[in-house]
Amino acid sequence: VVCWKYAGDTTIVHMVNPEPHEIEKLFSLRLIGFNNRRYDNHILYARYLGYTNIELYKLSQKIINNDNQALFGEGYNISYADIYDFSSKKQGLKKFQIELGLRHLELDIPWDEPVPEELWQKVIDYCKNDVSSTEEVFESRKQDFVARQILAELSGISVNHTTQNHTAKV
Repeated sequence: VVCWKYAGDTTIVHMVNPEPHEIEKLFSLRLIGFNNRRYDNHILYARYLGYTNIELYKLSQKIINNDNQALFGEGYNISYADIYDFSSKKQGLKKFQIELGLRHLELDIPWDEPVPEELWQKVIDYCKNDVSSTEEVFESRKQDFVARQILAELSGISVNHTTQNHTAKV
């Protein structure tokens, strides 16, 4: 499941088992996510390349297990910004949800098995909740984002580059 929201819109859009050409359309958007540079971008890029669901699962496991060879160089920069990276407070999305009093969902579905179609809505709801939470976390870290924009202006590289990249450039 892929979920996103257009800036200024209240509707969260989702796709279930999107085709590569549908993923490609997302690349023209200013994607802002949470830890997307280290996970979501690479999953999206792999699907764009035609990876099957089983191959995406295996890629996900490699990424979760910190196999840096599983990451795509091109994948890092399909987003505009990564909240986790520009945030001065390093913690996971779930911890931000609890801290900010946001709805916190867990999926009790095994990640190593196909999801039965009757549970797809549950996965969609989980994904949509993460999108809503990501937006709220972005708002709570807005000053960090402004600081990142200033840093990008000073360094001459994109907002999406890591803090380490920016400081090295400056």
